[in-house]
Amino acid sequence: MVRYVCRQCERLIGAYHGDWRDPALGLTDLEADEGEEVLQFNDTGEIVTVKLLCENCLPVPWDMNLWYN
Repeated sequence: MVRYVCRQCERLIGAYHGDWRDPALGLTDLEADEGEEVLQFNDTGEIVTVKLLCENCLPVPWDMNLWYN
């Protein structure tokens, strides 16, 4: 299962109930440093949380270093 959560306000944006390695999601294409920054795995590795910015938190202040999504 993949959960999409806003990294600013922590609001649940959505969920995908398939495998996080599904090529259609593109999560396996992330570089190692990108994956460390965006993906969080639970203890069993069954649930992956993807940290994004929701539409309510865009744009965020430049000084918070979250100007990208």
